[in-house]
Amino acid sequence: MRRELHRSLVWSIVAGTALLLAAFASRAQGQTGSSSTAPTVTLPSGDATRGSALYLANGCWECHGYTGASGQGAPLAITGLSATAFVNYIRNPRTQGMPLYSATVVPDRMAADLYAYIKTFKKPADVKDIPLLMQILNEQ
Repeated sequence: MRRELHRSLVWSIVAGTALLLAAFASRAQGQTGSSSTAPTVTLPSGDATRGSALYLANGCWECHGYTGASGQGAPLAITGLSATAFVNYIRNPRTQGMPLYSATVVPDRMAADLYAYIKTFKKPADVKDIPLLMQILNEQ
């Protein structure tokens, strides 16, 4: 039982570290994406309900998970990207794993809807807000 608890703690720490690293990377991408070399996109207001359908239909969940924080892709639930930086990123991704979604494939209206949906994702709990994890950490 104690060994399983220890293993769970280790995996929680690994997952937390991965989320933090992804958050820093996401913020760096947001700064890069908003530079003067990236085109400025004026998006219409997005609709989260339509964005949810697009998120499922385009397979975003396959990499980013249903919660935006549980997949192998960047954790969207903690992204610091602005709407413009988000659109610039999906149209010109900086990683091999992210498919390119041109304006023909994902027009501005759809991109705005996706962004509106992504902004509804809840951020994962902080370590300090997980009583069992805090209990384990305090025992050591």
